Amino acid sequence: YLVNEVRLMEDLREALKRAPDLERALQRLSLDRGGPRDLAAIRDGLKAAREIKGHFAAARFGAPPALLQKAMVDLGQHDDLIQRLERALAPELPLIARDGGFIAANYLAELDQWRSLRDDSRKLILELEARYRGDLGIASLKIKHNNVLGYFVEATAVQADKVKQDSRFIQRQSTANAIRFTTVELGELETKISQAADKAVALELRLFADLVGEVTARADGISKAAGALALIDVAAGLTELAETEGWTRPKVMADGIFR
Repeated sequence: YLVNEVRLMEDLREALKRAPDLERALQRLSLDRGGPRDLAAIRDGLKAAREIKGHFAAARFGAPPALLQKAMVDLGQHDDLIQRLERALAPELPLIARDGGFIAANYLAELDQWRSLRDDSRKLILELEARYRGDLGIASLKIKHNNVLGYFVEATAVQADKVKQDSRFIQRQSTANAIRFTTVELGELETKISQAADKAVALELRLFADLVGEVTARADGISKAAGALALIDVAAGLTELAETEGWTRPKVMADGIFR
């Protein structure tokens, strides 16, 4: 069948090159030994299965033989899982889930917020500083940081009375040349910034567990698809050998004579 369907055989070989080892990835995830790249292998393997079904549907020589027909059934339909994994996984994936960074941007708003705090903390502090300057009318007001106080608002001694008139600002420390203040808002932002990296990774790990749970819940269908891909791979490989090397299927006889 595949010798006659030359274009189909070529398309199958190309699609199979893009198919990772589905069975291995599924086994690792099922044994709680998998990582983000195993989820990507599930996604890419199921995409290859979908592509291969499309190639068979476009074949010109009618229905394929029984084994290939069964393989088409076993490839299954996994569009919703493929779409979720495509939305969830980032383009570049770490080997280990706890390294973080494997969930794509815009997949979950809460995760994006924690990442923004983690990655853009300086920008957020500068934005708050600019707002306080505008509210108080003090262009030289600064938000600074040290290991003792953390983040604080610093004003000169001359400006301090103006700052004290705003009930949001709580005096924390006086130096020879400046007065240092804090606000509830600044304290909350500092707490969020300090926790952001840990919160982001913890949330990614929960999302990873959820994705793994969905994959393992579909283990039977994915395992069937893996077996079908293997069968098609053998068929396409032997077809190529039949064409290029003249291989044929042997006929095993009972008379002990080799021809």
